[in-house]
Amino acid sequence: MLREIPGLEQRASRYGDGLSYFVGEREIAHFHGDSRMDVRLTREAIRARKREGTLDPRVETRGSSADWISVAVGEPRDIALALELVEEAAHANF
Repeated sequence: MLREIPGLEQRASRYGDGLSYFVGEREIAHFHGDSRMDVRLTREAIRARKREGTLDPRVETRGSSADWISVAVGEPRDIALALELVEEAAHANF
């Protein structure tokens, strides 16, 4: 599913042992086990979602200056949200 996002490429992670997803040379998503995914949504996109009230409760932020969020992916219902966030991150980091 992630490989279908235009511009997204799967490679070894710079931040961990698993596979990650890149746009160009920028890593934008990687997994932490089977239950969490980190996504480089960008500081601006995170702030916009907070302002608009569209930041899902399954998403954890890392502070006001962070580009990354963490999203739950442990349940089948979480997959659509994770895909939406990775697609948004791909566009924001292109």
